[in-house]
Amino acid sequence: MLTRLLKRGLFAGAIVLGVETAYAILWPAPELESFDPSREFGNPALPTLRVAVLGDSSVTAPGVQGPDDIWVSRVCERLAGEYRVVLASFAEGGSTAHDLSHRQLQPAIEFEPDLVLVAVGANDVIKGVPLRVFERNLEALIRRLSDTGATIIQSGVGDLGSIPRLHPPLENLMSRRATKFDRAHWHVAERHGTTVVDQRSDDLSVWYEDPALWAEDRFHVSAHGHKRWAETAWRSIAPVVRQREPV
Repeated sequence: MLTRLLKRGLFAGAIVLGVETAYAILWPAPELESFDPSREFGNPALPTLRVAVLGDSSVTAPGVQGPDDIWVSRVCERLAGEYRVVLASFAEGGSTAHDLSHRQLQPAIEFEPDLVLVAVGANDVIKGVPLRVFERNLEALIRRLSDTGATIIQSGVGDLGSIPRLHPPLENLMSRRATKFDRAHWHVAERHGTTVVDQRSDDLSVWYEDPALWAEDRFHVSAHGHKRWAETAWRSIAPVVRQREPV
């Protein structure tokens, strides 16, 4: 009897998750334009800092007004106080860690960057990639990038349960998975001496409470959200970049 009840409970839970997932995916939303933040920042007379960014829609930024709103651009604007920054983005919306290795890694290496920003993990969480597979793929990616001698910053993974399209129990599932995938970033970074943006240093409750942080599609982040992302990223990036000798 107990076994039968457990099976029914698991089946009912699977149905609820299935319905929630279908709602999150199929919820009618406007088509939002994506952007490429690649450009130069700062005084050409300053030392050059070549910045490559590999990533997903957190970089192509559907939901902002233009590339200047993107967190990567905001970070580069700050770096431009000391450097002529040459930013090259290889990001593609929807990318997983596997996609970064197979489509973005080689052109990023050929760019010969001094600083690499790796923004990945959210799609692995959402698409159901097993945690061990994500960590293995991230490990391979960071290992190859480390061989370039560039300074590497990993994005970590924020609390994806805050995405407005999600509702319990899917919201709770995404939040728990995101925490584990964020830890995977830290594990890989510890092995390779890289830096992770401390997403959890932000007040994560704000992402649940402030609708202005989210775009019209209730899935991607708005310009206001990218500004907050930039502040969080800068707290981790600034100390690392300041250790570099200008070239």
